[in-house]
Amino acid sequence: MNDFIKFTGPADILAFVPHTLGETPTESFVAMTMQGKQLGATLRVDAPFGQDPVGYAQTIVSYLTADEAATGALLVIYTDETTRDGSSPYAGHVQALRAELETAGMPLQDAWLVTSELWRNYHCTDSSCCPAQSLDTITTSSGNAALIYRGSAVTGFTAPAPFTGDETAREAIAAHKPDGWPEDLEASRAAWAKVLDDPKSLTTQTAHQLAGALHPTIRDFMMSDIVPHAPEQFTSVMLGVFLSRPNWARVDTAQEVAFELMKATPVGQRAPMLCLIGWLEWLKGRSSFAARYFKLALDDVAGFRLAELLGELVNRGLIADCTRDPKKAYDRRLKR
Repeated sequence: MNDFIKFTGPADILAFVPHTLGETPTESFVAMTMQGKQLGATLRVDAPFGQDPVGYAQTIVSYLTADEAATGALLVIYTDETTRDGSSPYAGHVQALRAELETAGMPLQDAWLVTSELWRNYHCTDSSCCPAQSLDTITTSSGNAALIYRGSAVTGFTAPAPFTGDETAREAIAAHKPDGWPEDLEASRAAWAKVLDDPKSLTTQTAHQLAGALHPTIRDFMMSDIVPHAPEQFTSVMLGVFLSRPNWARVDTAQEVAFELMKATPVGQRAPMLCLIGWLEWLKGRSSFAARYFKLALDDVAGFRLAELLGELVNRGLIADCTRDPKKAYDRRLKR
């Protein structure tokens, strides 16, 4: 069965963006690499309010070059900014980006402008050949229908659930902090595996056990256990270097379990779970969401080291290795 979706026009591509980012961008530049005729990586950055065009363009291209298979690029500008002469907004930034992409060997193949009311081709403002179109043409496009049929949904950012336990939970979680004994590791991994296989088996007691187990001496093993057959070297796991396509359904389950754990975990002990959710978002290629969770982790525990390290992956524009290969990437095989 061919799991790839064939896009036949701009509306299909514009429908793809919210699905891959999880939300419809606003005041943003979204750049997508092309690998031949296939879409590659997707990058969203804030619109360049007052920024130097060349520096802004070089930053975007430095991120996109992480996709070593890229042969071209597409650009979508989401903005309600207007110009006095009616020309396309951010023309200087787009021109600088075009030049930088050409130099990088991934020339800009097309660009579109999307406002809160309509969309049109960015470069062509002649309404006789490139008329502006309603946003409804995006939501009713065959590409959007195919994405929904394959199981994708524009769900947006999911905030952590409120704490529903009592203050005894804090002591219960602290009591499960591992002492470094092998039996602690094996017991925690076994409980984690059981919940990943059957999320309904999660109890409050198990939630406290797992929340306590998300400690550096065990946490790395638990993160690796989400992806069966992961490399033994944890650095490779952290960077998304997998020999085969991850079981993305299991990844989704791990995120759902982490959200459930937070319901039983008080503020001040949630940072490990927020980091786990953010890391899995990053593996999926959703860096914007990942960054939000890492920030929430630092808000929960100031200076939390894992959140700082993972945040650097996003800040440096690094892309998980698995997202570069369409055969492994989360947003390329929506039917899991």
